[in-house]
Amino acid sequence: MQDSDKAFNDDLFDHLCQKDDVSFRKSWRKRFCCNNLKPTNVQNGVCGTKNVLHEFHKFYNDVAQPNTLGADSFMAEEVEHLLSINDSGNCMIFPVCVDDVMSCIGSLKRHKAAGPGNITNEHLLFAGISVFAMIRHRFVPSDFCNGIIVPLLKSKHGDPTSLDMYRGITLSPVLSKVFESILLRLYGDFLSSDPVQFGFKKNSRCSHALFALTETVKYLTKKGSKVYCSFLYASKAFDKILHNGLFLKLLKRGAPVMFVRLLQNWYSHMQCCVKWSNMIGDAFPILCRIRQGSVLSPYLFPVYVDDLVM
Repeated sequence: MQDSDKAFNDDLFDHLCQKDDVSFRKSWRKRFCCNNLKPTNVQNGVCGTKNVLHEFHKFYNDVAQPNTLGADSFMAEEVEHLLSINDSGNCMIFPVCVDDVMSCIGSLKRHKAAGPGNITNEHLLFAGISVFAMIRHRFVPSDFCNGIIVPLLKSKHGDPTSLDMYRGITLSPVLSKVFESILLRLYGDFLSSDPVQFGFKKNSRCSHALFALTETVKYLTKKGSKVYCSFLYASKAFDKILHNGLFLKLLKRGAPVMFVRLLQNWYSHMQCCVKWSNMIGDAFPILCRIRQGSVLSPYLFPVYVDDLVM
């Protein structure tokens, strides 16, 4: 057993030295990630598929509630005030052409799980053009607001009877992802964040953040200065974002009212249900969090936390 562990560690080290990220991640997933694990039939002391589904329903419903009661409602009044003074009724329309839609469809990845409606990425990739008219009217169809949460065990070495050992993966409609890609093309300039933010950005990795930190510490210590570091661990960071807090930050940075109104309509009607062992539970409202698996979420989260680095 020790020999196999040593050989595995040596392989990982070699892949890192060769900067072969693909081989490194494949080896890591093969060793540590769970494949074909049978779902547990016991959770929080209750047995049976229906009862376990109910436990997951309660767990994710609690996650979708703000930590601070009334905090989001407190900011809603300021959001509406800023929207009303900037909404002239003659908002500039960002044109969407056929090439934009086709390009966004072409960027979809294959072999992904289907969302509500059982439409997969391949349906759009091989079907042709879809036309969207939601931007002008600032609304999205109700199906775009629905998600299906599938709990997946984080590690095959974990306790399958513990709720904290599961990561909820939310399946969203494929069409909503195409629509988000178009929104990103139109309004992406308003979703930029500080250069010292390294998360959720192209050509930016954890190693870059570590390099910036270590080099800064080295520079200051060489100059004879003391260095004090503070580390903040944000548990369930995506899940606890206040919707009106996000809208407020977008408006203050000059995002178009049309874009914010559309997000407001979308997020105010979001709901999810849990799927467990081919059973689907009741839907519950999402009162906080940004959409998991969303095209826009990796851009919205840095906007939300950008004040921390300014």
